[in-house]
Amino acid sequence: MSASAETLCVPPERVAVIWPHVEGFLRAAVERCGDWTLPTLRGCLDRQEMLLWVLWDGAAIRAAAVTEVVIVPRGKICRIVACGGARAVRWPRALAPIEAYARDLGCCAMRIDGRRGWQRVFADYATQWITLEKGL
Repeated sequence: MSASAETLCVPPERVAVIWPHVEGFLRAAVERCGDWTLPTLRGCLDRQEMLLWVLWDGAAIRAAAVTEVVIVPRGKICRIVACGGARAVRWPRALAPIEAYARDLGCCAMRIDGRRGWQRVFADYATQWITLEKGL
């Protein structure tokens, strides 16, 4: 994959256009773990309750993630509720723009809900309630 791959937030009005290109990545993610389904994710995206992010390498979309911001007693948390992509994706680098977005919103942490294997990829996250979390 190109070293110049870029993580981009999909404007809500463009989700329908991008969806066919990311549906497979997200299907694989929700089928492996979690409470989400593709129709539920799509509905949340269409209602602008969540954001769709893509990793674009200049030729193709290589990964996709869906985020939501939740408020907990200690502050705002940016949660990645579904994430999937090509094997060659450098996930920590790909998620850096999402972390920057969360910081700009005043989030106190990032959380990744997903299978236990993500723990190997994100060594700077700690397991919390079977959820990976990184303070911002």
